[in-house]
Amino acid sequence: MVDQIKSKITTNFKQNSLETSKETAKQVAASVNRVKSAENNQNAKNVNQNVSKFISKDSIKQMTKEPPIDKANVSRIKMAIANGTYPVDLEKISDALLDAYKEMKD
Repeated sequence: MVDQIKSKITTNFKQNSLETSKETAKQVAASVNRVKSAENNQNAKNVNQNVSKFISKDSIKQMTKEPPIDKANVSRIKMAIANGTYPVDLEKISDALLDAYKEMKD
């Protein structure tokens, strides 16, 4: 008789544990879905404000107003070319031309 009671208690405990586990799993899944939904909403808001973590839409708009050219550096190079003082590495240029030719042949 004790064994029967112990068996029934064990069976009831396992069933209750299983039902509780299923309910808990459903609650956890629902919570995870709510959190993911909230994260997606927050990410959507952030995407509207920031194109990436580092650059905002306002920064990009500002950059498009003017080309990203260092005018001082460009004028320095132009002057060096005009004066004949711009350093030209003929070996580098010939190697690059030869590599490009080899790529075209393949």
